[in-house]
Amino acid sequence: MLASLLSLLGYGCSVEDGPVAYGTPPYPDYVFKGLVTDEDGTPVEGVKTSLKRFYRTSDSVYVEGVDSVQTDAEGLYKMQYKGTEYPAMKLIVEDIDGEANGGDFQNDTLDVDFEKAVQTKKGGSRYEGTFEITKDIKLKKK
Repeated sequence: MLASLLSLLGYGCSVEDGPVAYGTPPYPDYVFKGLVTDEDGTPVEGVKTSLKRFYRTSDSVYVEGVDSVQTDAEGLYKMQYKGTEYPAMKLIVEDIDGEANGGDFQNDTLDVDFEKAVQTKKGGSRYEGTFEITKDIKLKKK
């Protein structure tokens, strides 16, 4: 009787897969990665790259941080996001160390283009799996 009641409420279980909550859609995994260089093509270490979602109301703009990393010695960054494609997601690039790693660079803001996502691992539906978005960034000096 309890199993019938729970199934009416949208819950179920499976011995193989564990508990399942019906009505909750699966979300894909997104990997954002790329190379940050200066205008000459030299990799830049220590640049902060952040993924942020922007919400706009009639009188305000709200910003929600998703993930943030610094580029490594080869100028590479890699971040992950699990969720739906979001139209107002941006990649924020900031030179937080000034002259320390090759120059004082201008900050930049780029739109995330989910249309360019490449599926690298299949899931059970089009809403599952892993997708990669590669965005190389060329910074300009101040």
